[in-house]
Amino acid sequence: MPTIKTFLAILSLVLPVAVGGAETSTKMDPRPYLSELSRLGARKPFLTDSPDVYLEPASLNRFFTEPIYRKLQGNAYFGYCYDDGFVFTGREVQIQVLKDITSGARYSAAYRVALEKALTATGLQIKAAAPVQIGVCIVGVEERETATTLPGIMVEAYLRYAPQKKSFFIRFGAGSPRGLPSSLRLSAELLVSELHSRTR
Repeated sequence: MPTIKTFLAILSLVLPVAVGGAETSTKMDPRPYLSELSRLGARKPFLTDSPDVYLEPASLNRFFTEPIYRKLQGNAYFGYCYDDGFVFTGREVQIQVLKDITSGARYSAAYRVALEKALTATGLQIKAAAPVQIGVCIVGVEERETATTLPGIMVEAYLRYAPQKKSFFIRFGAGSPRGLPSSLRLSAELLVSELHSRTR
């Protein structure tokens, strides 16, 4: 997952500028870092911006459909999303779908455990008939760190409020130098944070 490693490298350069100015007598020009942060915050169409479209085409159209891909906006660092009006209400959720389309399909059980823990840690209850539905598909995995990648996971996910048929769609990656188990937990926690950020 080179995009995640690039993001972490950039963050390690930006944070010292943001928090360490008082302790150092060397003056640094923050403009290049601010420019990079602006680029990281840019929102572009998934189909024209994401390297996955040409580097990982087998990861597409296995969970999300072409109409959804056309609506996704974001960037390779923070992911691509589309919201058609999803609002989270209540304290109950269901994990409606959890798929793994990677070779060997070995990660869905571990991801489910991570997602359940992330949900319950924030006070939510998992109920089979809850109106708030979560669907996740693991579309890519990097098991080991290399010179250009961190261990990480790429998922497509939706959050849906069934009574109103309103959904939030996101495709994003999460990586960690601590290994794939940490990446799975981070991915699940990020998804739950998206859920809470849409609380009414």
